[in-house]
Amino acid sequence: MENENKSATADATAQATRDSGLSPEQEVHEKEQPQQTVDETEASEKDVGDEGEFEEEEATPTGTRVRHRRRRPEPEADELRLRGRRALCKGITDIAPDMLKTVKLRVLGRYLESTRGLEDDDLTNIIKKDTGKLADRARILSILNTPDQDFERGQLKLIVLNILLQEETHSLEESRLEEKVLEFEKELVKRSKTLDFFDQKKHDPERWHHYDTYRIVLEAAWTNDGQISPDEARLLGVLRDHLNISMEEHWLISAMLKRFPKEKCGLHTPDEVNEARKEMQRDGVLWGYRDESNRNIDIIPTEIAAVIRKDIAKQELQRTNFRRLLHHDSILVGDLRNILIARNMDRSGTKEELIERIVVSDIKPSEVLNDLDRNKLAEMCSYVGLRTSGNKLELIERLIDFYDDLTFEERVTRDNREVWYANYELLAARSYAELRAKKLIDKDLEIEHMFEEATQFLFEVKLKVAFDRSRKDSRADGRLPLEDEQCILLDCKSDEKEVNLQDYLDGQFDGYMRKERECGKKPLSFLVIGPSFTPQSIKLAHQYKARTNWDMALVTAEGLKHLAERWVAQEPEKPFPIRLLNRTEVIDKERAEFLLSLA
Repeated sequence: MENENKSATADATAQATRDSGLSPEQEVHEKEQPQQTVDETEASEKDVGDEGEFEEEEATPTGTRVRHRRRRPEPEADELRLRGRRALCKGITDIAPDMLKTVKLRVLGRYLESTRGLEDDDLTNIIKKDTGKLADRARILSILNTPDQDFERGQLKLIVLNILLQEETHSLEESRLEEKVLEFEKELVKRSKTLDFFDQKKHDPERWHHYDTYRIVLEAAWTNDGQISPDEARLLGVLRDHLNISMEEHWLISAMLKRFPKEKCGLHTPDEVNEARKEMQRDGVLWGYRDESNRNIDIIPTEIAAVIRKDIAKQELQRTNFRRLLHHDSILVGDLRNILIARNMDRSGTKEELIERIVVSDIKPSEVLNDLDRNKLAEMCSYVGLRTSGNKLELIERLIDFYDDLTFEERVTRDNREVWYANYELLAARSYAELRAKKLIDKDLEIEHMFEEATQFLFEVKLKVAFDRSRKDSRADGRLPLEDEQCILLDCKSDEKEVNLQDYLDGQFDGYMRKERECGKKPLSFLVIGPSFTPQSIKLAHQYKARTNWDMALVTAEGLKHLAERWVAQEPEKPFPIRLLNRTEVIDKERAEFLLSLA
């Protein structure tokens, strides 16, 4: 009986060792180290003074619960300076106000029964209100899984999507997208001339058989009547899925058959790209807006891009970040060669060549990481400050999520105010749901502080003007100093509804102006910054001007941000002539354009 108990204990210990991912020698070493109890951990946590220093409790193989100290990121980890790509991506509600009316009508034309009589603002409100329906997964998949009646045009639309999915924010300037489409087609035709698919017969006979089978079926589809019907396109899609052939491989085989991008490898024209763009807008897949620099931008909104990446393109990482992951010091040349050998692919060349071979193949980042052992995955997590607990799958998901959020180039600023400024209109309007969804706020009270800080960022960084911030309750939120002791005061009023000047004029703003004068300053005017204003507010502002000779400008957050973005685009180093704001009127987006023409 005693021997049976010992045997059972040994089996349990061995199983625990296997589950822990440690070798027997490592397990012995771990047991020899003193365990830190929850009480001890809590005591040391107080010394650190940072709640984020510890992960949650975790059960050990012996049944006790311990809390592990979170590993600090390596200070030299370049990746840490690149986080925040997803925050740069724009969603439907972000771009709706800046879309041209013609684009809004295209996007909503097939969505609504009729758009007759709808004004620009009506269309914007419908887009914002129905964002969830417009980006509904089933709707997007239905559109993209329905073959185009014109096969070549359908292929062109897929090329456009393929290019935008590889862009940092799934967006490109309209003219640049046209250029990239032609560059992509030229490069792919060039690759098809030097690529010997049938060299795979030597390295991977099964894979060669897949390519050859697909080539035969594709050639037969074209030979039939010189066209590929929607039914044939649907069958080819099923065959690609079955043989695990990517769209890029499909295009390469098509080019070898002189059928890509068009017959005899002819390239698409800019007019054809533009027609495909319009059709994709009618499908509600490709959207467009005009940015602060007055450029037309083609974009896949982040809600729609998420569906296409996951369900259509099967994209875990964009190629830029996939390369970055494979360049990690923990992934050695030997690891890369083993990944290629396991898939019967060419393993010769430098590390750079091996990486590129993997990136352009159909090998997914999760497959690469799964070929590594758990210890190496934990080491990679530790390097960038991620949790190192959990099984291999959890570590892989953690790493992919981290690398997916890296920007393509380093943003010099690490100013938190830049993120708040990017969401300036949402903060002004106290859009709680959207701000929480973007993980910008935990508590409602944070909005006021963020709105004020973002306003200071706008004046200092974008408009390049001095900004004095008051921390006293009896003073305005900001002061814009001018020469000869003159100044303009401002106050930020975030509100879910229109700001009513009557609520603040006599009780706050007038007092701020008089206190400034009592201190020997010469206040010229007052700026009230908010989401929008009641109709009676401008009347009160004019009455105040007549009574005190102090101007009172009502500035919308949208108008002020538009002014800042347009100014920094045209005069990146020159301070904005702030006296132009010394007026009594509503300064919205349209009025901001007029002020810019005077600057």
